[in-house]
Amino acid sequence: MHKLSRWNFIKTGLLIAILAISFLTDRTYFFYPPSLAPTWNGMWVDIIGLLAGVDLILCGVLDIHADLLVKLGLSASAAFLTALLVAESFHVFGIGYFRFHPVIIFEIYTIVNLMQIAYEYQPEKHG
Repeated sequence: MHKLSRWNFIKTGLLIAILAISFLTDRTYFFYPPSLAPTWNGMWVDIIGLLAGVDLILCGVLDIHADLLVKLGLSASAAFLTALLVAESFHVFGIGYFRFHPVIIFEIYTIVNLMQIAYEYQPEKHG
C-alpha cells in the first residue's frame, strides 16, 4: 500500500466510526415508518459500523495487508452505509423529511472512498 491508500483507509475508517458513534448516541434518529424504527435504531447495526470503521483505521495506521481484515472492513462498511441510505431514503421519499440530505451526501462520499480503496488495494503477495 502506498501513502494515499493508507490515508484513505484512515480517513474512511474515521468517517464510518464517527457516523456509527453518532447513531449510537441518538437512539431515536430513524422514526419512519414507525413499525421499522426499533429495527433501524437497533444498537447492533451501529456496533457493526463502529467495528468496521475501527478495522479500516487499524488497517491504515498499522499498514496491515491481511486480505481478510481489509475485505471484512470494506464489505461491512459498505453494508452499514447501504443500510443507512435505505433507511434515510424512506424518510426523504416517504414523508419528505429533508433533514437527511447532508447525511446522505456524506454517506455517498464515504462510499466513493470505499470504492477507491477497493480499487487501489493490492494484497501482499507471498511467495
